[in-house]
Amino acid sequence: MSLVDRLDQSGPVTDPELAGIVARLNEAEGRLTNMKATLLHSLPALEAFEGWKAVKSAVRDLVGDHGVAVYSHAISTRSGCLLCSAYFRRLLISEGIEPDAWEPLGDDALLVDLGAVIAEAGRINADLAARLRARFDQAAIVNLTAYGATMLATNAFNTALGVAVDDYLQPYQ
Repeated sequence: MSLVDRLDQSGPVTDPELAGIVARLNEAEGRLTNMKATLLHSLPALEAFEGWKAVKSAVRDLVGDHGVAVYSHAISTRSGCLLCSAYFRRLLISEGIEPDAWEPLGDDALLVDLGAVIAEAGRINADLAARLRARFDQAAIVNLTAYGATMLATNAFNTALGVAVDDYLQPYQ
């Protein structure tokens, strides 16, 4: 049994503040994911992980929903997070992309290459830096890197605690 399974045995949310948060998350996202249910054990932890939404929005403005999915999938698969990999795999498949057979080109290849560096907590080499600067300004590169780091933190959180893959993501593992 994972640590999360043991945490979740505490029963339903009865605290009014937490119940309000659960209702807000359900309304905004359509469901309470296993990750969010786990984060609800600590409001500061939930707030920390909710705080990345602004940088994700900035990245979405740069590369669109498709680019966010490509980048996040690259980070998640490279870092070995089953939950996040399944989530972003589902998004790519919904676009008609078969992630196991797909050869990214252009911006997609750039995002996959940056995602690999982020996932390995590596340093951007001269070639990748030049490719990034040819496509993005400095603020955009910082936003991409910051979002990638938050994605990596999400992967580490889910993997370390053994957060189960949500039922709706099971087919995408």
